Amino acid sequence: MTTTYRSVHQRQPRLEGAAKVTGGTVYTADLRLHRMVHAKALRAPYAHALIKRLDVSKARAYPGVVGVFTAADLPQHLPRDGANRLHTVLADKEVMYYGQPVAAVVADEASVAEEALDLIEVEYQELPAVLDILDALKQDAPPVRHSMAGIDRSELAAHTTLAAADEQTTEKTPPNVTHRMVWSRGDVERAFKEADVVVERSFRASWTHQGYIEPMSGIVDCDRNGDYTVWTSTQGDFTTREGLAKVLGVPETKVRVNFVEMGGGFGAKIQPFGAVLPAIIARILRRPVKYIFSRSEDLRSADPSSQAYIETKLAAKKDGAFTAFKARAVYDSGSFPGSPLMAGANLLGAYYKFPNLEIEGLEVITNRVSQGALRAPGTPQATFAIESTVDIMAKELGMDPLELRIKNAVTQGDLMPNGRAFSKIGLVEVLQRFKETSFWKNRNGKPSANGKKVGVGFAVGGWLGGGSPSSASVELNADGTVSVMVGANDVTGTNTSFAQIVSEALGLPIERINVKTGDTSLAPYAGVSAGSKTLRTVGLSVQRAAQDALDQMFKIVSERLECSSEDLESVDGQIRVKGSPEKAITFELLGTMSTGFGSPTPVILGRGNVGTPAAAPGFTIQGAKVEVDPETGEVNILDAVCVQDVGFAINPLSVEGQIQGGVAQSLGLGFSEEMVWDDKGVLRNPTLLDYRIPTALDLPRIETALVEVPVEGAGPYGAKGVGEPPIAAGAAALVNAVSDAVGARVYTLPATSERILAALGKLPG
Repeated sequence: MTTTYRSVHQRQPRLEGAAKVTGGTVYTADLRLHRMVHAKALRAPYAHALIKRLDVSKARAYPGVVGVFTAADLPQHLPRDGANRLHTVLADKEVMYYGQPVAAVVADEASVAEEALDLIEVEYQELPAVLDILDALKQDAPPVRHSMAGIDRSELAAHTTLAAADEQTTEKTPPNVTHRMVWSRGDVERAFKEADVVVERSFRASWTHQGYIEPMSGIVDCDRNGDYTVWTSTQGDFTTREGLAKVLGVPETKVRVNFVEMGGGFGAKIQPFGAVLPAIIARILRRPVKYIFSRSEDLRSADPSSQAYIETKLAAKKDGAFTAFKARAVYDSGSFPGSPLMAGANLLGAYYKFPNLEIEGLEVITNRVSQGALRAPGTPQATFAIESTVDIMAKELGMDPLELRIKNAVTQGDLMPNGRAFSKIGLVEVLQRFKETSFWKNRNGKPSANGKKVGVGFAVGGWLGGGSPSSASVELNADGTVSVMVGANDVTGTNTSFAQIVSEALGLPIERINVKTGDTSLAPYAGVSAGSKTLRTVGLSVQRAAQDALDQMFKIVSERLECSSEDLESVDGQIRVKGSPEKAITFELLGTMSTGFGSPTPVILGRGNVGTPAAAPGFTIQGAKVEVDPETGEVNILDAVCVQDVGFAINPLSVEGQIQGGVAQSLGLGFSEEMVWDDKGVLRNPTLLDYRIPTALDLPRIETALVEVPVEGAGPYGAKGVGEPPIAAGAAALVNAVSDAVGARVYTLPATSERILAALGKLPG
């Protein structure tokens, strides 16, 4: 029986969309405060160096300069553990990556602060820099930190597993490795010996930037009582509050983070990198401090997605059954620990059934800027490796690559590499739906008539889904409208979906529902808006809060109409008796009763809260059809499709937009996006003119198909997170399509023209 919904499962334009497209939305850079000053940072020109002399006297004397700050001027309580970039506000004696701030100038005008930066004199002693991920693995590699020589590496990260890992092997862990893990089951070596076909390859994925429109930014004021007020571009107001409180050494109640619309983040704006420096300076000056990254600064020294090196070895029987998988995944964390190694290594072996498995994961630090999250962090790199390997295996076996994947796809109860069993998942349903798409049915279309080669490829992808506790409130107003308060930042249109959930629960038109994200002193708690969990976690709280408010209204009305609550229903802004619509009380009357002076009726305020909900892994399959010029290596994407299990589409319009955006980003990772450093560790493409993000001219129409395999209790109506899975598979699909077109394979992302020509033997590899 098909359930009919009035609000959820309906296509609803984003409620804040008009303000954004007409320029009405206010962002951090738009704000102006009384007595506000501007901060600018001097950034290091070396990837690794000692600071021998730092003279800021001329800058301090420059007209209009309010102050100049170095590490020596920062509060002495500031943590200097070297394991957390958030605590390393300004370089203290040693520079660990190109673009690291070494000093900050504060002036009444931003232009004056920039001019004064040129007056700061710094003398550096350049040190050997560790730049390549494989060089970082060498036992004789120079230390990423000069201060690391002779110290216990466990001081670098609380999460390190080095001691345990060293006990499992006769080899000592290399000096720049900060995390090591091994997952295994079965007898891998025996399975390889007994296999009919074995495929063994190695892959690389390059550093990439999230490419958001709004750069890192923050404004912080500190009053005479030591209370901080913060406006910043962040994916999590409560996460920002927590991080700043730790850095400042104050209780979280002393930090209030105001919600400000964010111009894109994609995982990069989880940590408050744009707010730490102005917060510390505001503490010293007792004035509001504004700190806005330039685009070049953002590309050089924000927190991009890391490079990875992955070795794979896959065994199969003649019938296509996979018997063993072995992999070694190395993730570059940049100059501070904290890579997405665990997520990437787990998903590397989580798409297919492997009775025998061994995955070793290593995190290394290098003299790069510290890495951050990019939509399903660690997963595009891992997916590129495993899906390329599976495609090669299909060719070796002479099997249809889709049927090979269907045969081996994981289902409920199968184990992930970390030993946990999958709950209800929809990977097989996604694969079967992909077979029905026009993309797949028409894959053997006419070849290009201009001498170019046409190929089709696809890849599986997925994300296990994050989780965190959350809460929400739903309040009935005197005019019969409803106010919904959440603490989650609306980065993907989630507030619109929350309004739909409340509308469905209360039977109230969506235009009478107002959803707001409150500041951290007023809003109910919510975790960071990341990990494809906001709709799932906060949405459950909103759903429960709406039901709580409805129960309160039913109780009031049942007493007034002298009936049972079970006999009532809520329809079109009225609570009425089922079957007797004339017996009703409107929301307006209820609102007046519950807020009126002297009224005995209590205020109607529903509350909802949840802990971390059940896991809800989401899987996707993406296809790409490409045209490749074998003479130039140029790739033209002709067609793209994405089939994804979304659990339940609260707002199909928003879901499709999320999927299309993820596919666009993923295809960019596949053919153009790459941060390029020279042999000294200097970024050579620190502008969006040189860092190549796909435009509308580069991308085809992206077809989407939604599969719904709901998981009860994991999200409202069984909804799953949809933002992360679509970025996982596109790069692998594109490379598989290029291989299908030209008969040669690229093993490093992105598949640039040069790398394609090298694979064809027309350029040196």
